[in-house]
Amino acid sequence: HSRASEIVLQTRSLLGVFEEDTAATSSYFSQLFRAMQRIYDAQNELSAATHLTSRLLKDYEKQRFPLGGDDEVMSSTLQQFAKVIDELSSCHAVLSTQLADAMMFPITQFQERDLRGRRQQYHDTAINRYSRLSKRKENEKVKNEVMEDVYTSRKKQHETIMHYFASLNMLQYKKKMALLEPLLGYMQAQISFFKLGSENLTQQWEEFLTNIGTSVQNVRREMDSDAEATEQAIQDMKAASDPLYMPDPDPNQIPVNRNLTRKAGYLNTRYKTGLVSSAWDRQYFFTQGGNLMSQSRGDVAGGLVMDIDNCSVMAVDCDDRRFCFQITWIATINNISKRIYLSENPEEIAARVNQSALEAHLKDYADVIYETMRQILAARAIHNIFRMTESHLLVTCECLKLVDPQTQVTRLRFPLSSVVLCASHRENKRLFGFVLTTAGGREDGRPVTVCYVFESNNDGEKICDSVGLAKQIALHSEMVRLISNDSI
Repeated sequence: HSRASEIVLQTRSLLGVFEEDTAATSSYFSQLFRAMQRIYDAQNELSAATHLTSRLLKDYEKQRFPLGGDDEVMSSTLQQFAKVIDELSSCHAVLSTQLADAMMFPITQFQERDLRGRRQQYHDTAINRYSRLSKRKENEKVKNEVMEDVYTSRKKQHETIMHYFASLNMLQYKKKMALLEPLLGYMQAQISFFKLGSENLTQQWEEFLTNIGTSVQNVRREMDSDAEATEQAIQDMKAASDPLYMPDPDPNQIPVNRNLTRKAGYLNTRYKTGLVSSAWDRQYFFTQGGNLMSQSRGDVAGGLVMDIDNCSVMAVDCDDRRFCFQITWIATINNISKRIYLSENPEEIAARVNQSALEAHLKDYADVIYETMRQILAARAIHNIFRMTESHLLVTCECLKLVDPQTQVTRLRFPLSSVVLCASHRENKRLFGFVLTTAGGREDGRPVTVCYVFESNNDGEKICDSVGLAKQIALHSEMVRLISNDSI
């Protein structure tokens, strides 16, 4: 009996050591499982992110960037990057699969199957039921059932204890395998991944990456140079603009430019809010040709304030404002009022534009026509004149007529004999013009040469050919008439 008791005590002591080791193993492997799970999750995320990066690089050529410069070169480069990154994505996907099979499966199986045993309470329940049997009122049937339960539970408990002891012994082997197999699978998967990457990243890709690295360094040097130049320009502009920051600069430091023909900036305009009250509104004003334009906050375009051709402007006093008009604006508006903006030299008077015609002073009439076209088109653009008057041109052997298409009334009539030259525009064949001389155009009686410019819905060269043909017919008729008169 004492020998049996000693064996039981040794068994229980040894069992306690095994159970303590099992608890430590369970705690350690739980941490190791979480670490390997993080590796697996990170690899899956890396695989998905790499695939997404490849797809976004492929979609670059579909993007529309307002400031896209060398997009074709960049698109081609990114397509090559997308190709190699897509191959890397495939390698990462293979690595994820290998980690799942070779690393996560062994440790997950050990964690869930070998370390999580269930304690069964069948034996304790049967003993408690047997202990509660009454000795005074014995029921043979109930007693037999309880005794059968005790027998069965003891048998199961014995079997369980034997399997439990066996599993504790096997756990020492499984612990080593569960520790080494995932690590072996992890390393083999990584080695396979690196081999796969080494096979895919050939010498061609290495040369490509080297060239891209060189290109990036060149762009970086160019950016640094541009940044240095920009910083120097900013410093120069700050130094040059320092006097302009003062609201009342010294005129000796900043002389007024009285030859301006364009001006833009913010001004305060006064408007009435009642019978005697008024308010000021800050707006952006600018000149456009002979017009003064303004644009309020939030407007997409400016609106016409007034026509400043042939107008006058001056500074006035106001009680609630220091300046009602700046002197630079006054000089600019005075220059525009004199129509100097139409001349290349501000000291010259403006070119006279009258019914799409200019007085010609050159002997080369072809150049006169081209120069007239240029100046008239420039003047129309400056004045924002896009409206035109439609007329029918009638070419006869006697004259050129501009006829109203609605009323058939002759608007202008040019004698064919006064037409010196007719030519079309070099580029826009719908533009054509002709030079004619008018007698008595000046007070001194000297003839004046005038160039007229038109835009036709037909080819201008054909119209000029028609004018030339009409002059030939007129000349032939005149010669026939002279010959007839001489014969008489």
